[in-house]
Order: sequence, then structure tokens, then C-alpha cells
Amino acid sequence: MTPQEIEPALLADILGGAYVPPVPPVDAPARLACELAGDAALVQRQYEDALQAYKAARGTSWRVRSKMGLCCYQLDQWAAAARYLEDAPRRGEAPALAMLIHSLAEQNGRTGEYDEQLDAHVRALLELPHPQPYFYELADSYLIDPELRLRAVRSGYERFPGQADLRRRYTRALWAAEHQEDELLALVREAADAEGAAPEDLWQGAEILQHASRHGEALALVRRLGAVSSVETQRALTLVEADMQFRAGELDAAACTFRKLLGTVDLDDGEAREQALHAAKGLLQVTLAQNDPGAIEAAADSVATVHCHYGIMALVDQSSPLDPDCFRFHVGAQTIAYSPLADLTGLQERIIGAIADPDVRALFRVFYGTHEGPYATISPENASAQIMTAGRESKSPYIQHHVAWAMMEAGEFEEAGRSFARFDLARAIEAPATWSAYSDDTIFDDSPFNDETVVDQFARGMINELVTAARGSEEEMGDHLYEIGATYLRAPLLHYQLHTRFHSLMSGIVDVYRAAGFSPTETVWFDYGLACYYASRPNEAIAAYKACLAKNPKHSAARSNLLALLPAPERTAAIIGQAIQGFGGAEPPASIGEITLKQAVYLLALYRACGGAEQDLVLLPFGLTEQPFAPTPELLQPLFSLLRAGLVRISPRSPAEAFTIEQAPARVTAYSPPLLYWELPAQTLDRIRETEEACLTGRWPEAWREQAPDLAREMARHECLAYLRFLAEERGLPMTTGGKTFLMIDNALTTYSVGQTYAFCWQGAKAAVDFRARKNVSALHAANTIVGSCQRSIDVARTKQWAVENYTRPSQVRRSHLSYVLYDAFLGFGDRSFTVPLAQLFDEARESGSLWGTGETI
Repeated sequence: MTPQEIEPALLADILGGAYVPPVPPVDAPARLACELAGDAALVQRQYEDALQAYKAARGTSWRVRSKMGLCCYQLDQWAAAARYLEDAPRRGEAPALAMLIHSLAEQNGRTGEYDEQLDAHVRALLELPHPQPYFYELADSYLIDPELRLRAVRSGYERFPGQADLRRRYTRALWAAEHQEDELLALVREAADAEGAAPEDLWQGAEILQHASRHGEALALVRRLGAVSSVETQRALTLVEADMQFRAGELDAAACTFRKLLGTVDLDDGEAREQALHAAKGLLQVTLAQNDPGAIEAAADSVATVHCHYGIMALVDQSSPLDPDCFRFHVGAQTIAYSPLADLTGLQERIIGAIADPDVRALFRVFYGTHEGPYATISPENASAQIMTAGRESKSPYIQHHVAWAMMEAGEFEEAGRSFARFDLARAIEAPATWSAYSDDTIFDDSPFNDETVVDQFARGMINELVTAARGSEEEMGDHLYEIGATYLRAPLLHYQLHTRFHSLMSGIVDVYRAAGFSPTETVWFDYGLACYYASRPNEAIAAYKACLAKNPKHSAARSNLLALLPAPERTAAIIGQAIQGFGGAEPPASIGEITLKQAVYLLALYRACGGAEQDLVLLPFGLTEQPFAPTPELLQPLFSLLRAGLVRISPRSPAEAFTIEQAPARVTAYSPPLLYWELPAQTLDRIRETEEACLTGRWPEAWREQAPDLAREMARHECLAYLRFLAEERGLPMTTGGKTFLMIDNALTTYSVGQTYAFCWQGAKAAVDFRARKNVSALHAANTIVGSCQRSIDVARTKQWAVENYTRPSQVRRSHLSYVLYDAFLGFGDRSFTVPLAQLFDEARESGSLWGTGETI
């Protein structure tokens, strides 16, 4: 067989399912081979591979385009599918035309952009010979003219009478046409009376019969449906049954059915609770129609009970239960969205007038007051009045959040403070986890409430309510009071300098703690001290700060504030002394086996970099030397690990300039390690001698061997970072460094040396300068491109296996004491640590059996 005798498949052949793609001969034309490869992939449903093969064939025939359209259709690439299949109406191929219709429908969304095309394509589909049932389903969905749509669905039903879905569609179309009721009801009854009638037919029949006021027949179908349904669907159908009884005027039966549903629902089941709320509203509407005051009040209480089942947050979390809503349930393979009949809008006066319980009545006032949107029955002014009336009638915490905001809007700020206090006290006890999600701590941030008078009045009401409620409570309320008071009042009271009110709040909270026999927390003591300080009660403030520090000696703000109360001459020395003492007086480790490799490197580097220590065991500041101690300021931080381990101490001989002191609150906020004098305990000299010996003999603690690669990489990373910062500063680029920068450097160091990474850094800085000149962007914008440019250079060099030269260290980025100690004294790499990748150095060390790599452990 020659290549010319091999014919690629048509779309219809492939969809037929019996096509077996031939293997093209070796000498077959490339275009033919690609198309046949695409056919083979398409038969195996490998749509992406098939699409790429067809594209490679570069064919423009309908045969190739239709198969590409099928691939795109299967890959949900709707626009491409529609483009390839656009000739389907002219070609008259049903599968391709159906796929085109579906692709356009997917693009249509809610815009209606393709409505006319869909209509035309469906008409063309219906004119093809040998119609299929799904042709008429598409007609029902996309034909624009309702009469034509009805005729098409009728034709489909008559042609395929055994297709249940087509029959249902035809029934729906007749119902929508609002005529031919006899035929419609005959269809419904025929489907419902059939042996083994489908649940979908029973539901459709019930809907249509109910709409035609055949209440008894409809109800019978609902009950038949319930008998073959799941428990969840039966519960939903019970609600439907009650609605039908209500529509039929069978009020007693409807009320009985609603009560039956309410009596069997587990309110902890969210879906069941939703249906129970609909049932409670339906029952309330029925009792209003029956005009039974006692039953009305009981039904109203059911609505309140169900809606508030989840507790204090019900009216905050959920919309008004009066809003029309629907719920979903399953009937056969269908998902039904059912809108219950209950509608309590417009019944406000009758419901509220029938309720004697003030708490339930207040809830309904809030229900109607928060009923918004197109279904609201009262004006915003009347709604606000209803909510405020609810707050005056009832102290129920459930309504207080809405009451508080209504009071704020009405300018009754003291009452608003009381209402927020009632609500949040209940919430703090019942649902403390909701605090962060629902706190109103920004209430005073914006106009018109960002006003001193508003805050003062609000605070007066809230403080009085909090303290009064706490004193009358059997529970320990101190923590809750502080949480609420601090969230709402602390910041605004201090902002507007309402110090007397702040002192009133904190003293009331402390009194509640004391009355309950509990000690306030450190945070409460701190704020109480602050309140006393601002209220010109220095002695009470000092006592409060001491109480705070007794609970937490490391409470830096309390310590600073306490220092601020001391006379000025003593303050600086005391601040520095307390800061030094804050590192503790731990004894040095008994051996180098108890310290990390990083601590050993830093200790030896500090000892070698600083003079002194022979006579008085005090090291001079390493800032006096020309050599930098570390490549970057960040690598000075591990020095404080030596402090915490007791290996070194900060000497009181350190100048005041070595400490950054904040006066309010008084504390040391930062240290300048290059200016510090360091004290060495006598035992630390022994550890230094042991470290020197370990470097010479290779008798390391086992843990050091595991830590060495990571410490070496960290040092290399910061050497690269120092050079990158130097390049940016030299070029006037305000570069910020963070996680992205470290990721780039780490990526480079997996393959390259520090010196080679310098090369990438230089290229990135140069590219940023060029970019700034070329695009006329800001220096900051240009600086933000450095890391990305470096990474691209690294990727290209690694991919193309370029030989990357080592750059040399500039004089401005000198090698540090830490680098010498780590790479020379400990690892023995010397300056090869700069020119050779670290991974290679470690591999060589292990293979050669160097001392640090194979010596005995201690």
C-alpha cells in the first residue's frame, strides 16, 4: 500500500467507535503522518496529544478542522472549538453541529451574545435527517421563539414518546404556554399513573396540579413521592405538603403538619434547621389566618427558638428570617430549589401585637428592623425606631448588637455603649472564639463617631454596664471585662486623652478581680499602671507596674514605664543595667560538646577579633578593628546566643552610645555590637582553648560535623548578600532584601562558588541600571528588578553550561573575622571557599579524610 492509498479518518468514523488508525509507511508525507498520529491519539481519547498532532499537520480541510474542534470541545476550550467547527451548519454533520451549539452556549454565559447564533444553529440541526432526542432538548434550551420552541419539543415528544426527559420537557413547555390545560393535565396524569412512575414525574405532576388548583391530586402525588424518597427528601416534602394544605385552605391540617415537622427536626443539623425555620414561619402565618392569639405567640416563639438556636451570634451571623428564601432537596436525579409559601412581610403589627413575652417581641422588632432590600415593609427610619424600641423593651443580649448600632446612628451614645457591653459580655461567655471575627473595635475610626464627645459618652455607658454586670455575676468576669473594655475603649480613650475615663475603666476591672479573689493578669496590671500614671497617681502606677513585673519579669514595657517614673539622673544607668541583667547569669557550658558549631565559631572569632582579656577578662569592642566582624549586620545577631548561653557577658564598661535607649517607655531597644565591651567568664577561656585544640586535631563533637555544611552555606549566603548590597548602594539603587533575595543566592550557591555568584550579582545590578536608563523608571523600581535579573542569569548559565569566572572581592567588601575563623581555622578551606563551590569542597574533604571530616569525636 502506497502512502497515497492511506486515507485519514473522518470525524463521523472516529465517533462511530470502530475506526482503527493505520500505521503510516516510513516514507509517508509528514502532513499525513501527523494527521494519522492525531487520529490514533483521538481514538485513545488523548485529546491534547491529538490536538497538537493535528496542528502539526497544518491542514485546513474540514476533515482536520472538525477533529480539532472535537479535541478542543473535550478540553473545554470553547472559543477554539467554536472557531474550528464554524462550518458545521453548512456541512450538515449533526455531532459537529451539536458540539458547536454547546461551545457557543458555554461562552454565552449571562450576556446573551450568542443567542441568535444558537437559535439559527438549533434550527439547522432540526432540519437534518435522522434526528436524535437530544436535538429537541437543545431546541427547548436555545430556541428564542416560544411557539417554535413548543412545536419543536412537541415534535420530539411525538417522535420519541418513550423518552421520559423529552416528555417532561414537553410538559413544562405546555405549562409555560399557559394554554391547552386539558392536554397538559392528561400528560401529567398519564406519567404519574404509569407503573413505576419516576420521582421526577411525580414531582412535576404535583407542581402542575397544584398550580391548576387540583390540591387533592397534588397532595396525593407528594405523599406518593415521599414514600419512595430518602429521609432528607421526606422532611422537605412534609414542608411542601403543609404549604399545599395551606393553599387549599385546610388551615388545621397545615398547622398540624408544620408542628409535626418542627417536632421531629434535629436543630443541630444545619439543613434540617433551615427547613424547621421555614416550617416555623409557615406555622406562624397559618395561626395568623386562624386568628388564635395563643397559637400566634407559640408560633412566634418557635421562629425565635429556631433562628437563635446557634446562640448569641444568630442575629449577627444570619440575615433576618423574614427574608424570602429557598432550600434545595433531591427528587430522583433532579435538584429542586423550593421556595416555601410562608411570607410574613406586611404582618408586623399583627405579630408584634400578639406577643406578650418582651424578649420574643423585641426579637421580632429587630427581625422587621433588619429586613432590608426589596422585601422590606418599613422605612429605614421606622426600622431604626423599631430596633431602639426593642432595646428599651428587652435586655436580651441577642438583640443588643443591632440595638447598639441603631443607638449610635440615633446619637444615643451612652445607651449604645451599654448595649455593646450587654452583647459582648454574653458573647465572651457563650462564644469567645468569635471575638476576632466580630469585634467592633474600629467603631471610632471614621466620621461621625471619631469625636471626643462620642467616645466619652459611649465609654460612660459601657463602663457602668460592664462593672454593674460583673458585680452581679457569680462567674469570674475580670478577663471578659478587660477583653471588651480594651477592645472598644483603650485606644480611643488614650487617643482623646480621656485619662479619667480610662482610669475609671481599669480601676473598675481591677476591683472586679479583687472582689472575686483573683489576681489580675499582667496585661491588666500594665494598663492599670498606665491609667494611674495618666491620672497623676504615680505611687499607684509604680505598684501596678511592680505587680505586672512580678507576673512577668520580662515585660519590657512595664519595666520601661516603671523606669520612666524614676528621677532622670538614675534612668539611663538603670535602663542599661536592667538590659544587661535581662540576659541572665547562666553559667558557661562545661564542655564544647554542649555548644553548637555556630557558637564555637562566634566565640573564637570574638576572642580573636577583640584585644584584651589577658588580665581582666574583658574584650575590647571589635568595632575598633579594621576587619569587619561579619559580612552583614544580620550575622551579628548570633552574638546574643553567646550571651544567653553564659559564654560572654556585656560589660558595664560599654559606653552609652552602644545602646539605643527609648525614654517613653524607658528601655533599651537596640544594641550596637561593634561598640560593646565583652566580659569572659573564667570557664569560657577553657572552652576557647578546647575549641582551638579541636580545630587543630579535628576531634570535633559529632553534632558539629552535621552543622558544618549549613553554617558554611549561611556564611556564603551573607557574603553574597553583602556584595549585592554594595553594588546596589554604589549605583544609587535603594534595594530591600528578604526571602526572595536569599532564595536566589541559595539557588546560585547550589552550583556555583561565592566568587561566581558575585558575577551574577554584578550582572543583575548592571541590568537594573540599564533598565532604569532605558525605561526612565524610578530607582526603587529599578532596584526591584535586580533579584529577578540575577536569577535569569543563573538559569541561563546553568542551562547552557557556561564557564562562569570568579569575581574578586572589592576593597569595600572585605573578608570578615567570621569567614577567616570558619573557613580557615575550622574547615581548612581557606580562600578556596570563595572560588570553589561549597558542595565540591565538602565532597573533597570527605573523600580525602581531612581532620575535621574523619577525626575522633569528643
